Amino acid sequence: MGIVDSQTVKHIQNEITIAFIGTKKMKPQIQPQTPPAQLWIGQSNALAAQATTMLQETFCSKNGCKQCHTCNQIEYRQHHNAIWLYPEKQYTLDQLGVIFNSIAFKLDENEQMFFILQKADFLSDACSNSLLKSVEEPPPGYHFLFLAERLSQILPTIQSRCIIKNFYSDHETGHHQQLIEIFKSNTRCVPSYFLKILDEEKPNERDSIEILDCLFTYWLQQEKTALANNEKDNYKKAQFVVAQIKQSLQKPPMPGSSKIFWRNFYLQFSRA
Repeated sequence: MGIVDSQTVKHIQNEITIAFIGTKKMKPQIQPQTPPAQLWIGQSNALAAQATTMLQETFCSKNGCKQCHTCNQIEYRQHHNAIWLYPEKQYTLDQLGVIFNSIAFKLDENEQMFFILQKADFLSDACSNSLLKSVEEPPPGYHFLFLAERLSQILPTIQSRCIIKNFYSDHETGHHQQLIEIFKSNTRCVPSYFLKILDEEKPNERDSIEILDCLFTYWLQQEKTALANNEKDNYKKAQFVVAQIKQSLQKPPMPGSSKIFWRNFYLQFSRA
């Protein structure tokens, strides 16, 4: 075998380096910091679109160009590393079987698999409980994405295992913002001002549920923060308000009774 001169060796090394870099560029964009379990709250269609964009940015080599074969596969829900689930009425254990069958297999290094559960607020208690272990300690590379319109309908045991993001925009609750701020405040609102805002904003039955959901998200976070910071008084108040909101969501206002409903809610809230 002949002796290879230093210039040839250097040229070969450069060619190997270029080939290696080119190979790296062909790999999908990996997001190692993606949480293993997320819970997104918002309008169903908006959440699905947001999830599609996130997956395209994850798997597309051009960071979500929306034009390549990979982006089109994700758009039409045909990508092999993204399993979408949607309940007909309510989730069943049989429907979740695809999750348990999938996580039994070890993924390749840097490979990612996403389970997207639309309308996760339609998970029964039995279905939620069956997912707890997998959600808490998924095998490497597996991710759960719960999409729900109402946080209050998700079991606390699922909530506690997820990073929660609220995608409701300000304008969706903006016309009731003053009423919402009254019940976010740690300072007691005088009755006359509360009644004035209630008369001005006039929330109906559907508005009332949306307001309660917004308040539930807020006070649940306040409860977690107070617990983490060992703020006993704040924790006690937040815990009281969360319980009150849960109770109110179980018995939302009947048609024509929203004003009475919010008066009673205000009286209970003032006791916190």
